Amino acid sequence: MKLLSGIILLSIQLIFLNPAYSADIKEKNSFLLDIRNKDNSIYLNRFSVSKNIAGYDIKTSLFTELQWHFGTSKWEKITSGAETEKHFLKYIYCGESIHFISGQILDYMTFDPGNMSMEATTKLGFIFPLSKKLSFRIWNEYSYNLEKGSAGLNEVLIEIPYHVNNNLDLGIGWRHTDRIHAFDSDYATISLTLHF
Repeated sequence: MKLLSGIILLSIQLIFLNPAYSADIKEKNSFLLDIRNKDNSIYLNRFSVSKNIAGYDIKTSLFTELQWHFGTSKWEKITSGAETEKHFLKYIYCGESIHFISGQILDYMTFDPGNMSMEATTKLGFIFPLSKKLSFRIWNEYSYNLEKGSAGLNEVLIEIPYHVNNNLDLGIGWRHTDRIHAFDSDYATISLTLHF
C-alpha cells in the first residue's frame, strides 16, 4: 500500500508540477438545442487530458465523452479513447481518434444499443483569431465503425469561443449531425469549458 501511495504521489509531481511533463486537463460542458425537434436536444460532457509534443505542434489526448438525450432521458452515446491533433500553416488542423463507443439509443448506428464497439473519427478544421480573446472555428468530423466497416456519423461544427481567462472559455455555435443511416439534426450550441 505504501509503495502504491508513493507511485501515485510521484506521478502527480511529474504530471502537474514539472512543466516538461505537465498536461492540459479540460472539461467542456455543452448544451445542444435541436432546432428541428426540441425532443432531440442533448447535454454533452467531454473530459480530456492533453499533452503537446514540443517542436512538432502535435497534441495527444486521452478523453471521455458523454451525451445525454433529453427526449429519452438516456445516455445516447458514451465514448472513451485517444486522439492526436496536428496544426498546419497556423490556421488549419487535422486530427484522428480511436475510441470505444456505446450507448442506450444508438439504434441508428451500425451496431446494437447497449453493446460496445470501436470507432475512428477523422477531424479537419480551420481556426481564425478575431481578437485576443475571441476566435472562429469551423471543422468536420467523420466517424467510421471499425468493427462493422461502415460510416456512422458526419458532423459539421461551427463555434465562436470567448477566452474569459486561463481557467474558463465560453462558446456559442452551430452543429449539423448527419446520422448516415438515419435522421439528421441541426443544433444551436452553448458551451462552458474549464481548464485545470
